[in-house]
Amino acid sequence: CNRLKFHVMKLVAAQKRYDRWKMMRSELYGELSDDFQEAEMKAISKDKEFRESFIEVVDDVEVGMLEMSLRNFVDGCLSSPVAYIEGIYINSKLRGQGYGAKIIDLAKNWAKSKQCIELASDTEINNTNAQKFHDAVGFKETYRIVQYKMTLD
Repeated sequence: CNRLKFHVMKLVAAQKRYDRWKMMRSELYGELSDDFQEAEMKAISKDKEFRESFIEVVDDVEVGMLEMSLRNFVDGCLSSPVAYIEGIYINSKLRGQGYGAKIIDLAKNWAKSKQCIELASDTEINNTNAQKFHDAVGFKETYRIVQYKMTLD
């Protein structure tokens, strides 16, 4: 992490670097179709009140992505709304250098700017690396579930 002290870190609206944003989302959400990715990116771009997406930039190098939302209800949280990390991605070549912890600090600042007192996140049940990351940056596990949905006619 000492390496970060000498570098300027900032968040840039992901829409300003659309192609890089899409590439990071594709790496993070590889199982989602390109059409779904495009539709979700458009929805995020239109909604600045409840959802935002950023690219983490250090000395003009894009190192990661952060997607945030406000949710009215989150299991394990008592307040509302709750700031929610919908997606977090750090370039695989840059992991383990403190960028993830710094992007969490930026997420906390976004949450506070929205008057939230809780920050929540999730990860796939089999993604143990992401679980270790969440533990390392101070999150506490609340539940382990498998979610389902049904489309109604």
